[in-house]
Amino acid sequence: MAYEQSTPKRNLIGRRQALCTLAGITTAVAGVALLGVGTARAAESSVDDAGSEPSNTVTAQEAAQQVEFDSAAARELALVEALIPADLDVGKWSIEKVQAPRLGAIAVVMRTPSGESFQVDVLRRDSQVPGVADTKHFSLFIANSGNGSKSTDEWQARGVKVLAHHVSRTERSGAPLPELMTFTQRSRRHPFGNFGVLG
Repeated sequence: MAYEQSTPKRNLIGRRQALCTLAGITTAVAGVALLGVGTARAAESSVDDAGSEPSNTVTAQEAAQQVEFDSAAARELALVEALIPADLDVGKWSIEKVQAPRLGAIAVVMRTPSGESFQVDVLRRDSQVPGVADTKHFSLFIANSGNGSKSTDEWQARGVKVLAHHVSRTERSGAPLPELMTFTQRSRRHPFGNFGVLG
């Protein structure tokens, strides 16, 4: 029997071809893998861009609504400042701050002649619930969380009446007035409202 022997040269070529083929396949697989990862990342990026806008980007409608809201808030604040200027002279009492309308009322922080702070809520006049002082358009209440059951401090009540006198003068001037709720409306709309502004 004659056996055919392979020469070492043929074996080397076969190994070289095998190694080259293996290297080619490995390179191709690695290239496809990198291409796949890059494509997946690009797709994720485009989904993120399309799916959610960055927080500092707003639509034209949102910008217009914000401008409208800001101008309405500025107008409201101007009406409040015209009605109760922060530097209003209220005799022996003093005004610490006047807040923009919140939950249907204007909160005014005042001090008695002895320096005690108290809060006055200015609401639209309510025929059902009279305030400590009433003007043509407004009722002024002392916010002492008493729901009418606590007795009112005399000096605080006097301060409210002095403030009401000044509010009444502004009403007579014909200046535009802020839109507020009555005591009854506020109680209905905000039954658990936290109306206090004092610390």
